[in-house]
Amino acid sequence: MLVRTTLRLKENIKRSAEKRAHEQNTTLQEIFNNALEDYLDKEAKKYAKKIVLKKHDLGVPLDNLRRKDYYDEP
Repeated sequence: MLVRTTLRLKENIKRSAEKRAHEQNTTLQEIFNNALEDYLDKEAKKYAKKIVLKKHDLGVPLDNLRRKDYYDEP
C-alpha cells in the first residue's frame, strides 16, 4: 500500500535521483522507495541479535537405550 507524503530534499540529491530514474527507465518514487528500503534493511541488521546455540558434551551417547532397560515387563 502506498501513502502520500511530502519531503524536502536537497536539490542535488533530487536531480541525481531523477537522472538515475531516467537511466533505469523507472520512476522517482521507485528510486526513493528502493533506497529507503535498503537503508532500513541495513539498519535493522545492525541491531539484530545473533542467536547462539551452545553445545555441551553430555558424555557417552545414550541413543541405544530401550524401554525395557528402564521398565519391567507388565
